[in-house]
Amino acid sequence: MKSGPFNNNPRNRQHGAALLVVMMVLLILTLLGIASLRGGIMQERMAANIATRSMSFQVAEAGLRQAELIARDGTVTFPSAGCAAGRCAKEAGWESNNDFWDDGEGGYQTGTAISIGNSSLNPRFIIEDYGTTSVLGATSSCIDMSKPCISGTSQNVYRITSYARTPNGAEVILQSLYKR
Repeated sequence: MKSGPFNNNPRNRQHGAALLVVMMVLLILTLLGIASLRGGIMQERMAANIATRSMSFQVAEAGLRQAELIARDGTVTFPSAGCAAGRCAKEAGWESNNDFWDDGEGGYQTGTAISIGNSSLNPRFIIEDYGTTSVLGATSSCIDMSKPCISGTSQNVYRITSYARTPNGAEVILQSLYKR
């Protein structure tokens, strides 16, 4: 057999090296695509968690304000021990009860429902008796600026705790001290 001009061509000696290089490039591009998809899914989950936690925070804040209005405007009576209907005696010990907020309204009060988007959530709150304190200066010890603060008088001190949880489990607990 006579060798022709095309038998010694370099193309005839490649034996599929280009196929291996292209397969490696495709594998690397596929892995990069999968990694970017996973990153996008993770960012979407984080954004959803931030949104539900923010929703829970807003509901707990609304419950805190509802309880402060009750403490400000009403005559608040407390049980002699423990918690009942959202009012807790001194040293009630509700913090050590892990199921306190899930006990079916045994000790807390349910606030007015807050509508956020398509859902409606109810804050839960308690008002604790912290005793009384005396007002020393004209306005230095007064927290509630909507009412006059008279020096030499005593004010009741309440610790208000508000709790909210979204259906997917984002929980927020807020507390404030309130003098009246």
